[in-house]
Formats: sequence, C-alpha cells, structure tokens
Amino acid sequence: MADRKSGVFQIKTENLILDQFNPRLYGETATESQDQIMTKIYQKESIDELASSLAVNGYFQEEPIIVVPENQNDFDTIDQTNIDNFKYIVIEGNRRTTSVKLLLNTANTIVDTDFPKIRDGIDLKQIPAIIYKNRDDVDTYLSVRHIAGNRKWDAFAKAKYIFEKVNKINVVTQDVSKAIEILSTQIGDKNNVVKKYYIYFKVFQQIEDDVLTYSSRHIKDRFSLLEVSLASGNTTIANYIGLPPFRKINLEDDLIKQDKVDELKNVTEWIFGTDDQGNNSLISDSRLISSVLKPILANKEAIDHLVTYKDLDGAYQLTGGEEQLVIGNINKSRKLLYNILGKVPKYKQNKEFLGAFEELLGSIDSIKKLME
Repeated sequence: MADRKSGVFQIKTENLILDQFNPRLYGETATESQDQIMTKIYQKESIDELASSLAVNGYFQEEPIIVVPENQNDFDTIDQTNIDNFKYIVIEGNRRTTSVKLLLNTANTIVDTDFPKIRDGIDLKQIPAIIYKNRDDVDTYLSVRHIAGNRKWDAFAKAKYIFEKVNKINVVTQDVSKAIEILSTQIGDKNNVVKKYYIYFKVFQQIEDDVLTYSSRHIKDRFSLLEVSLASGNTTIANYIGLPPFRKINLEDDLIKQDKVDELKNVTEWIFGTDDQGNNSLISDSRLISSVLKPILANKEAIDHLVTYKDLDGAYQLTGGEEQLVIGNINKSRKLLYNILGKVPKYKQNKEFLGAFEELLGSIDSIKKLME
C-alpha cells in the first residue's frame, strides 16, 4: 500500500524542486541546476499556452501536483501546520510547476519577451499538492497516466521509463518476460505496449553501443521512427537487421546479433543520418519508412542499390513499387471522379470548379503526350 498523506496540501512554489529524473527530459538532468531544468522544459515542452492559462485563471485546485519530501525521513513529520518547513520534489506536474516558477520570476532570462504576465489578482505563490513518501509509491499512477492513459509521454521517455521499471521488477523475478507481464498487468496494458517499448529501447541501446560514435540525442527526439520501423518485429526492416517477431524473441540476450551490426548501422544511417545533426538521412518524412524503405528491404537488388549508392528513389524503382504507385493512383483518380459524376452539373457555373477542371484536362493531355 502506497504511503500518502491524507488530503491536499498548499505548498509554497519556492519550496518545490523540479525533478532531476523527469522522464520527459529523458532522465538526463541528474546533475543540472533548477534553472537548467526549467530551460530544458521551456524549450522542449512548449509551455507558453499553459503559462497563459495559469496567468489568467490561476492554478486550478482540481489538478494538484504530486510530490515527495526532499528528505524521505521527513514524511511522517509533515502535516498541515508545518508544511512550509520542508522542501518537496515534484514527481508529477513539472510542466505546471515550471510555468508557475517562470511566471513568478519576471527577472528570469529563460523565457522570450512575449512570455505571459500574471494578471492582477492571480496568486500563484502556492500550488496544491498530494504528498507521497517516495517515488516507488507513485510508480503505478505514473505508468497508468503516461503509458496507458491519455497523458502519454513522448516515445523515448515512455520507452526509457518502461525499460527501467521492467528491469527493476526483474531484480525480483529474474525473468524479463515475467517482469513485463507484471508491469503490463499493473497498468492495464492489453496491447503489448510494455513489451514493444522494452524491445525498442533495447534496440536503441545496441545502436548506441555498436553503431554510434556521436551523441544519440537526435535519435531520442525522433524515437517514434523506431516504432514505425520495427512494429512488432514483423517488418522487412526488422528482418533485415535480424530482429525476430516479438512473440518469439529472447529478451535475455542482445536482440541484434553481431553478424547483423552492419545492417543495423545501415538502417540507423538511412533513417537518422550519419551524425548527431541527422545529416544525410534518406528519410525526410516518416511515411517513407512504410511506403518506400520497407518495400526496398524486401528486394535484394533494391537493397544492394541502396547500400551502394544511398539512392532511395533508385532503389525503390527496382522493387516494382513505382509501377504499382502509378497504376494505383490512376485507379484511385478514376474512382474519385466516378463518385462525383452525378454532382458535377450543379457546379458547371462555379469558377473554382471550372478552374480545377481545366487543370485536370491539362494533366490528362500531358499524360497522353507522354504515352505517344
């Protein structure tokens, strides 16, 4: 049973410490100052809209943050009469707390000049909070809210959090699959989200260990592309790097064998680029992963072309995909036109319709000429 103080406490904003292990910041702020953490939250989380609401409406009492005492031993001592004598780490609500702190500190150099200003009569010097004894007491709540619930973290934050929680459970179970099952049950995960993101993070770790010679920050920022690429292990990309379908995978070992590291390097560079700025990436749009890269990796000739020349379009043409693209779009256009035939007479005097119709006729003439 989680140790939690009864009721909601009004805590002075100045007594609130932003979490150095905030999953939204990838857990990379453990040695950073509070100003540095606020700067990262401001730059990464786009809090202007939230700050504007707080500046105009004040803090809604119905949305208390969740905190733990800076010193866990103080928990039993804390009550409503001495609440101001202690400091508290914000476990849930770091965006809101940062917004309030930045609004109150008008002399800060973190925000832009158009950052909102507090309206007269709005008091943000205290924030409603629920107090737990330690982080572990809040884990299930955070998991449900940010993994299975409607306040989801970004892909990397979610994967890292899941990976760490599974490993923590695994200290007891000594069985990763069992640990995944336990966490999935705790948060009501019926779609294998925990298992998928655990695997995505393990693949990411191998990319860091076996492929990268530079910072992985740009991959963390585009981590959802790993999800698109690997799905449940049943994609041509997963097959190319030797990753088995997730239902058959052995989670105790490295997921990518050493004889497939070159392929892992290829995929990493095609999708994320060749340096920490993402330069030389062949994927400018995530949709190209499914529509172009996956068909290429199902065709040996296309793979060889892509590896040799780094030419995505040329490799795709070798898959027969371009033929299907052309024929498919012609058929799609035909069906769309057929569906509106009965409505056309109503718009025969409409200038916008007539202009579009002339452009269509021009396109048809161009196709005819190309076919001569």
